[in-house]
Amino acid sequence: MIAGLTLTVVLAAGFRGAAPPSPPASIHWEKNFDEALRKARRAGKPVIVDFWAEWCSWCIRLDHTTYVDPLVVHKAQDFVAVKVDTEGSPKDVDVARRYWVDNLPTILFVSPQGRQLWRVNGYQGEGVFPRTLDKVLAIARQVIAMEDELLRNPDDPHALAGLGSHLYEVGVTFYQEGCLDDARQLLGRAAQRDGEESSEDRRHTRMLLAVLENMRKNFPEAERLVKEALSLGPRAEEQPGLLYVLGQTYLHWGREDEGVRTIEIIVQQYPQSPIAQKARETLTNLKPR
Repeated sequence: MIAGLTLTVVLAAGFRGAAPPSPPASIHWEKNFDEALRKARRAGKPVIVDFWAEWCSWCIRLDHTTYVDPLVVHKAQDFVAVKVDTEGSPKDVDVARRYWVDNLPTILFVSPQGRQLWRVNGYQGEGVFPRTLDKVLAIARQVIAMEDELLRNPDDPHALAGLGSHLYEVGVTFYQEGCLDDARQLLGRAAQRDGEESSEDRRHTRMLLAVLENMRKNFPEAERLVKEALSLGPRAEEQPGLLYVLGQTYLHWGREDEGVRTIEIIVQQYPQSPIAQKARETLTNLKPR
């Protein structure tokens, strides 16, 4: 009986010893950005990049509050985390410059290939940051899947367009010229290869490209792209948006009469469209005061 009891105790102790380890008490921060990317690629995880400087009191506050919150620490295990001193080594300074970091703190999220996923400009407390991590992780899964597809087939039009659209949104949301430049290159490659994609996807790619070419003041190319999108037979709900981009192209180009006529079509033919209100405001602002 004693031997049996001893065996039971030993087995129970063995099972207790096999219990999963306790979660870490704080986020593990890498010190080298390139090494963090290498780890992210091996693990298939996104990267949290904490940009900081010694004089930044809000950066210190992040370390003492948000980054030690148990829920944040738990969720951060789905990421590789790295700190970059914006006034540190030449390499760190170059990373900050590459990602247009011009205020602190900045918390950047990038894919394993270094593409921007999202960013937080300024301090974010532990009450909000877990939701940000959830949001970024959902974005990251989509972006990483597209990046993996491009690694298998660099000419995949669907992945090119998807990544281009994502970088367009990030660039417009956070005024990131680098993202917009990358978006234009990816969308341009998609447009050259998307003959077998759906008309809806092809129109969307060309509309975003037209907006980007407008930003570069390349108005002839923007006009060509919108007219190509229109030739693909857009659905009624898509037509006003394309016409609005075309009208804005003409206005910025100095072809005001054509711009006005194009925007008037939206008001006349699609008065219930959400774009119609923007069209009316544009026409009102063009009238002499």
